[in-house]
Amino acid sequence: MNLERLEYFSAVAEHLNFTRAAEDCHVAQTAISRHIAALENEVGCKLFYRTNRAVELTPAGKAFYSEIVPMLEHYRRALEKARTAYSGRASSLHLGIGQYEMGFVSQLFREFHSLFPDIRLSVSQYAYSDLIRRLEDGTVDVIFPHPDTCLPEGQTEIDVRRMFSSAPGLLVSAETAQTRFLAAQKRGVQKKDLDGETVILLAEPAGPMSEEAGTAQLTSAGLKPGAITPVNSLNALFLMVKAGLGCAFVPAFIEGELPDGLALLPQKILPVQSYCSMTLLNSPNPAAGLFSGGILTSQTVMSGIRKRYLRHGQHSAG
Repeated sequence: MNLERLEYFSAVAEHLNFTRAAEDCHVAQTAISRHIAALENEVGCKLFYRTNRAVELTPAGKAFYSEIVPMLEHYRRALEKARTAYSGRASSLHLGIGQYEMGFVSQLFREFHSLFPDIRLSVSQYAYSDLIRRLEDGTVDVIFPHPDTCLPEGQTEIDVRRMFSSAPGLLVSAETAQTRFLAAQKRGVQKKDLDGETVILLAEPAGPMSEEAGTAQLTSAGLKPGAITPVNSLNALFLMVKAGLGCAFVPAFIEGELPDGLALLPQKILPVQSYCSMTLLNSPNPAAGLFSGGILTSQTVMSGIRKRYLRHGQHSAG
């Protein structure tokens, strides 16, 4: 039994209407119904009488609701006290990102700021190979590393939290999407579709985003591109692809940040990747714990992130 499910139950009990309860909780009505059914299964009895015209609490539902309301109120008071106590100590939070994370990190920022408006937020961009060092030396409090980032040998002081999994998409110009890859838009781009094509590679001097690492990934996937052209920034990659000078594999979650003239296609070449956050286990900044232990573990927040940014996440290598 989790608090989120109890919040949904409380909303339905207050409104006696699944639609209004869903609107109040900012979730789909099907999600509310699913959670109520699971709660009834867990409790072992029906909590609501439901007809096409009305929703009413059963006697068991009324008894359950009378106990749940003060418990939820106590939880909210405790949460507010914790926020007040921490906001006095944790006045700022600094995040470190790489080339790709702007979209979903901005959403996380909004969620965090709504809960802790007194904590100042800032973000800096670094090479992926530099993020862990920046975390270790205290330059940043939370980082979002490249999926292929490995912790230094013997490093046991970093808390790694998995956020979501997503397959890359294939970035092409909008014109190319409607001509060269028209059929692939529904079935997903396959290896044979890229034979002889130029692949634009976002490459950093070292680490998991180096030209060597990127080329090795394409080779291991069995691709036979006509050429591989490295670029050193995401904007340069966008420019090259938009000009029709090649295609590029990029995380699906950047789709909402794409400039006009570009299209992101599903692909069946590169595999699904897992994305995570990292913080120091004993971070001296309490705000880091609020961020990683609160925002990043919230099913509601992360579910919204997945729905908004991971449209192509269902496609895997094959």
